[in-house]
Amino acid sequence: MKKLIITGHGQYASGLKSSLELLAGPNDDLIFIDFPAELNEAGLKQQMEEAIQSVSRDDEILFICDILGGTPYKNAAILSNDNDQFEVVAGCNLGSILEAVFQKETMSIVDLANSLVDSSKKYTVKFEKVRETQPVQTNSSFMDGI
Repeated sequence: MKKLIITGHGQYASGLKSSLELLAGPNDDLIFIDFPAELNEAGLKQQMEEAIQSVSRDDEILFICDILGGTPYKNAAILSNDNDQFEVVAGCNLGSILEAVFQKETMSIVDLANSLVDSSKKYTVKFEKVRETQPVQTNSSFMDGI
């Protein structure tokens, strides 16, 4: 089995939990860890370690962090560096995370992490404005000829 640990600054994880549950329903394979201002780095690391200990030793874990280089990312990287069953990604969006939730058991943990990054790129787009052109005003006398 694969578990996704979603973590980030402030209420990032709680906010994604709310959205993911609205779109896909509750999922026991998702763990959400917020990093509020009143929690220090050691407290966050402890919560991450407790989350890891709460799953089976056979489970693979994908950490999904809000921003590259932030404290949640740094702690996830430290915990994952020497464990081939753990992967870490950062900067993913709701669409890509939702896709990962549905695909997580169809690929390896490494492929899932790569797919999550690729789909985040795919789901990040800029709306291109479409301007309607005004029809050319014609004089009705020209329509019938001379």
